[in-house]
Amino acid sequence: MKHLILLFCLLPFFSHAQKILSLAECVELLSKNNLVYRQGNLQAQAAEANLRQTKSQALPQISIGSNNSVNLGRSIDQYTNAYIDQVYNYSSVGAGFQAPLFQGFKLQNQIRQGQLLKESALENRTAVLNEQTILLLQGYVNVLATKALYQSAEQQVASSQIQVDRVEKQVNAGTLGANTLFEIKAQLANDKFDQVTALNNYRTARLLLFQRINIQPDDQIELESLEQDLVKPETQDAVTLYENAQNVFPELQSAELYRKSFAYQVKSIKAGNYPSLTLGANFGAFYASTNKKLDYMKQLNATRNGSMNIGLNIPIMGRWVTRPRVEAAKVQELLAQNQLDVTKQQLRQAIELAVLNLNAATDRLAAAQGQAESLSAGFAVVESKLNAGIANIFEYSLAKANLARAQANAIQARYEFLMQNRLMQYYRQGNWAGIF
Repeated sequence: MKHLILLFCLLPFFSHAQKILSLAECVELLSKNNLVYRQGNLQAQAAEANLRQTKSQALPQISIGSNNSVNLGRSIDQYTNAYIDQVYNYSSVGAGFQAPLFQGFKLQNQIRQGQLLKESALENRTAVLNEQTILLLQGYVNVLATKALYQSAEQQVASSQIQVDRVEKQVNAGTLGANTLFEIKAQLANDKFDQVTALNNYRTARLLLFQRINIQPDDQIELESLEQDLVKPETQDAVTLYENAQNVFPELQSAELYRKSFAYQVKSIKAGNYPSLTLGANFGAFYASTNKKLDYMKQLNATRNGSMNIGLNIPIMGRWVTRPRVEAAKVQELLAQNQLDVTKQQLRQAIELAVLNLNAATDRLAAAQGQAESLSAGFAVVESKLNAGIANIFEYSLAKANLARAQANAIQARYEFLMQNRLMQYYRQGNWAGIF
């Protein structure tokens, strides 16, 4: 009975237990729920379906059919080819076969183009996921940073509240004037305002992250902290990183494959200037009710017939449509080449910026840590003097504000370094393996 009562007492706690969400789990939710990535995935599926459709055009066409009719009035007897004027039934069955033998390698080039477009779409799908993952990483780190800033603001409020309580006792005892209490309460009010601002920033960052992974916002969800490795990685220049990235980054591979596909489109268009061969075959039989001597099956057996044919088509004048279509395809190829150059430029600039940001984040982290340590020691001295009555409230407020600013700088610098470090690791290896 005691265990049962304890279970009922703990049920509310279990129902409101916080859920921990890691960065890897956020990426998994991103791949399932993010609509931008879903669009890239659908485009890859469409490219694969188009390739299957193109391949199917190389297959032969086989068909069977049946026709049944009732003839009224004057008509031709299909069995005797004589004119008759009566009501009679006619039915036929048949099968047909048709296959392209040669079309100037049109289908082969279309299939090669479709294969490249499919591979390009698959690479683009990965590139879209990588792009969304970078935004997710930035949002995830921003949530952790704003949470740390909010916790720091809470500590500032608690510290000011302790001073308010202490001064209030001294005022009540008559050892301090009321003006000192008003000044310390003003400091507490400023700290509470900063706390509210930090809380709103934290809530906004959480909401943006939930929207990025497209899930319902939940206050019970907490994010798992990142490994705080504050050691700067091995220095590598942007030129070397970019040279290595050209062989592995999916956005470049996608743009390159897309550009190459137009060469096969040009070849498939030019195939319209070449002769084409088509193989065909037909088989059929029929039944006519005017023939009373043979039943249905015997008539089909007696009237069976078939044929085979090879068709040759030699284009002579095609309204000059091939040349402008080739020119249009070549322009599309130039546009694809320009898009490839733009993608390379964007990647190079992103790597250059990442190297610069990591170096800057490293310097900011070292400076912010030193600043926080110095001001923390200075604030401890001022606080002890205030408690001893040899420092005024202005000195205390100034030291406390400087310390709060230094602690906020240290928090922001630390999380900025964590993000830039992981981003640099991604640009170094071209994937997210081992980063989450």
